[in-house]
Amino acid sequence: MDKNRVSIDQIALLYLLLIMGGKFLTLPSLLAGDVGHDSWVSVAFSFVWDAVCLCFLLWAIRINDKAHLDISAILDKSVSKPVSKLLLAIFFVVFVLRTNVLLSGCYKMFSVTFDVSTNWIVYVLPIAALAVFAIVKGFNAVARTSQLLFGLILIAVVALFVSPLSEAEFGALLPIGEAGWGNIIWTSYSRSFWFSDYIFVYFVLDGIKIKKHVFAPVLTSFAIGATLSIVLNAVFVALFGYLAPDFDMAMSKIGVFSAASTTNGRWDWLTLSIWLLSVFIKMIVFIFCAYKCIEKIFDKNFVKVNWIAVAFVLLTLALPMFVTTEQLLNTVIKWGIIPFTLVQYVLPLLMPLLTKTALRKTEVKNE
Repeated sequence: MDKNRVSIDQIALLYLLLIMGGKFLTLPSLLAGDVGHDSWVSVAFSFVWDAVCLCFLLWAIRINDKAHLDISAILDKSVSKPVSKLLLAIFFVVFVLRTNVLLSGCYKMFSVTFDVSTNWIVYVLPIAALAVFAIVKGFNAVARTSQLLFGLILIAVVALFVSPLSEAEFGALLPIGEAGWGNIIWTSYSRSFWFSDYIFVYFVLDGIKIKKHVFAPVLTSFAIGATLSIVLNAVFVALFGYLAPDFDMAMSKIGVFSAASTTNGRWDWLTLSIWLLSVFIKMIVFIFCAYKCIEKIFDKNFVKVNWIAVAFVLLTLALPMFVTTEQLLNTVIKWGIIPFTLVQYVLPLLMPLLTKTALRKTEVKNE
């Protein structure tokens, strides 16, 4: 368990990187296609829901401070083993799908923005190698790497925003709510697959070290990440207007908006490359969590790395070779929104109660 032990400050920094790593690729154009210039409002609603659920999850972490029960133990003792297995299976599907959507987005970024063409297997192999390294070394290695890269990635993201902010016509965002408030709220829910990045915390519950504060560092990181995401969507739509749905690589398009950059070549390749590190970190975290799902579904606490489980998780990365991202979004994710909501938004609200129940049953058993 030591190699998976992380501090609450490390959780906070990693959470901010995960927010920045998953919402600056294809999501802005999808939202623009759904609700036009009100896409930033839809993002704001999504983060409000995330904030509520995050607070409940942090409450559960505080309750679990001394017992250090893992997610499997909490669910087994509170909602029964069959329900626990079902929830863990849903988690596994969520992690696999989100990883593959990110993989597809990065693949297109490399081929279109950086003009790097390769086949899928060669592209995935380095990412798989990093994921295996994380599984072998433990979550603490991921957290420490994120700490080292955090400042650099944050600077790169801010640098990408500077020029577009001065060029954007924010009057294009008015009137607010033109798409209809019902449609905006429904879009927040229907696109919720891209949110709730805190779900990785479930799989390090037994390794979180709490010194003093739990809420302050994580909520601060969340507020920064949410603000950057909302601003990015607002800038993206303000820059491209009705053409926004046609540009699915949002961060890439924002980085080259000014006339000077389009005539003198790409000046933003370095900052884009640094920002992409956050996307790779996010994929590695999700692959790690998918591996932990298998471990807990089969009631195994692997002392050593189980290479059969690793191989199974890595095989799922070949999914985009057979199914396009559009098919994933329009079929699997569309029909899976209800079970996904169960683990993204219902479970966090119940976690304090479930954790207390599990702790009470553990104490009774020990007596």
